[in-house]
Amino acid sequence: MNFSVHKDSGAEIHGYLVPDGFSTKPKIIVRLNGSAESIVIDCWIHVDGAYAQGLHETGDVAFVLNDENVPGISTAPKVEISDPETGLIFYRRAAPQDIPKKVLRVETSYVPHSELDLSLKKHFQFFEHRVERYGFETVRQMLEILHQPSIYIAGRILLKNFRVYIDYNIDVTMIGLRDPFYELALRLIIFSRYSQHKFAFVSERDKSIFKPIIECFNGLDTRDEAVVRRAIRQAPKDTLAVLSSPFTQQLVAANPSEPAQLDSVVGALDALSQFTLFDSGQDDTSYAKNISELLGLPEGSVQMRAQLEAVHQLADILREISTAAHLLESDLILFHFIQKAQQRAHRGD
Repeated sequence: MNFSVHKDSGAEIHGYLVPDGFSTKPKIIVRLNGSAESIVIDCWIHVDGAYAQGLHETGDVAFVLNDENVPGISTAPKVEISDPETGLIFYRRAAPQDIPKKVLRVETSYVPHSELDLSLKKHFQFFEHRVERYGFETVRQMLEILHQPSIYIAGRILLKNFRVYIDYNIDVTMIGLRDPFYELALRLIIFSRYSQHKFAFVSERDKSIFKPIIECFNGLDTRDEAVVRRAIRQAPKDTLAVLSSPFTQQLVAANPSEPAQLDSVVGALDALSQFTLFDSGQDDTSYAKNISELLGLPEGSVQMRAQLEAVHQLADILREISTAAHLLESDLILFHFIQKAQQRAHRGD
């Protein structure tokens, strides 16, 4: 999906929406001042580029909104324009409290920190989190928004695929990591229970990628050390491989099935060095506190849930299993270098 709102004069809003379906007739939903009532508008203006580039069957993808087709829009302080198919709100009218920065937070936890992102929503004109739900073109378009100076985007994306768009259009980048054994434990708990609980954040793509793990560890009692050791020892190597070093993979891989290699650690460290804010997850409070400070917000503005004791308990079990340590080899080396760098920094202080 491609979208843009390139003019909002108050009296008129000009933009376009190119849907994912080549033959789909684009429509937009407009809401004023937070009302539950909405107006559906068919896009009718021809955009030659959309037609000539084969992005849409007719090229009739643009719109102009004014008081004739959306009564009251010229005086409404709050205007939202969304795509009816995905629900994505791709335009909000600017507000005085908007932070004039384009911000990307790269999510690394498999269980998304939506509470962190949602606590920042009111401060940005364009806001979207959990962007891994969308396809590549839609995420790329978010990162390329030019006409809105206040943007917040968050999600578990493969950094390499979007680096060029981030570098030329995003002002602030943020990322937080944590103990690799904690993340492995979190994923094992989620996938061992997925057949019973159907966690909403597990996407269709992830169901396919992690299907061997879901089937292999289905119903695993993650509190029983002997059971966990036996399950990991008996699991096929190819099955376990999809859990290998997710942090390093996310920083350097071009596709989710590309495993992290030992020589990927250098590239991962280089990628981390380019972030405006990096948090190594030493405690539960520093990441949220540093985000607040970076964005000029009062302390406590950003909320982040604490890590879970049950996950820590499984992480401690995994820490003593050599197969698990080997599985996380790249991430453990990555964290070794991070910790060494932090120790040197502290000594310098």
